[in-house]
Amino acid sequence: MSTDTTWAYRVAAPHRFERVEESPPLSIQPGELLVELTAGAVCGSDLPFARGAMVPAGGAGQAGRPMHEIVGEVLCSAHPDFVSGDRVVGWASNWDALRQVFITSGDQVSKVRIDAPDTHVTVAQSVACLMTVFDRLGPLDGRSVGIVGVGPFGLMASVLARHHGAGRILGVDPLDRAADAMGLPFDDLLRDTSRGWARDIADADRPDIVLEMVGHQTSTLADAMAAVAPGGSVVAFGVPDDDWYALPLRDFFRRNGTLITGVTREHRAMLESAQDYLVEQPGVAEHIVTHVFPIAQVQRAFAAAMHPRPGQRKVVLEV
Repeated sequence: MSTDTTWAYRVAAPHRFERVEESPPLSIQPGELLVELTAGAVCGSDLPFARGAMVPAGGAGQAGRPMHEIVGEVLCSAHPDFVSGDRVVGWASNWDALRQVFITSGDQVSKVRIDAPDTHVTVAQSVACLMTVFDRLGPLDGRSVGIVGVGPFGLMASVLARHHGAGRILGVDPLDRAADAMGLPFDDLLRDTSRGWARDIADADRPDIVLEMVGHQTSTLADAMAAVAPGGSVVAFGVPDDDWYALPLRDFFRRNGTLITGVTREHRAMLESAQDYLVEQPGVAEHIVTHVFPIAQVQRAFAAAMHPRPGQRKVVLEV
């Protein structure tokens, strides 16, 4: 790439993106990579920024924000494990990959080993996040699992839960996710809100583990804590929007519940494990990615991601 300016997108106002021209980075620090974007997935954690509900570090309207699930080509490397021309998948460490070229830490990506289009390769980052959670849970040994939120992450979580030895797997979502879950290891799907499920659940039906895959609010996490079986575990997978959460701790305490979070820290190791899994299970990424938009339609892509519907799973942008 040789040009005086490169393109980028930014949130100009809530729900509105604009294209800007910028000067490409002139240098990178030791351990960093300069990467040219080829594909990026829209994550639920990006949506609050696009709505204007959260201000990214560095100020509102910063070019490239918000996107962090990426595939791209290394243009310049200051990391010993990568050279120019390497195809990489993982995190844009500054969440600013809505641009032609961006800088990321070499420790937060891995070389692509999946024989698939870059749009499908993006799924490796999502699977890496989920593997962090399942590593913390350990072998499931037949324990029952409830999944609150049967969107892209909830769907993938069902596959990994069964892979790790889960028994009965239940999905809870207010949308009809029957077609989306076709062929995946759900034993039952309940079309209901998390609040309705937690309110009406019989003691005998309480799952040993509840994966709260929605995030960005206190209510679904509180419902997961109210629904889990005595001695069970609740995983708060979705990224919190607020520093402080008010949760039903007394009841959860009396039932000896365990609350688990799952922030990925060993990025490279998890990405390598995720790619191993996706190489063995090539149909997973193909099933999860349903909507691909050209980068020029970034506003349309984010609007779609903000309005989930049956048949829509992972939304990906392609350069």
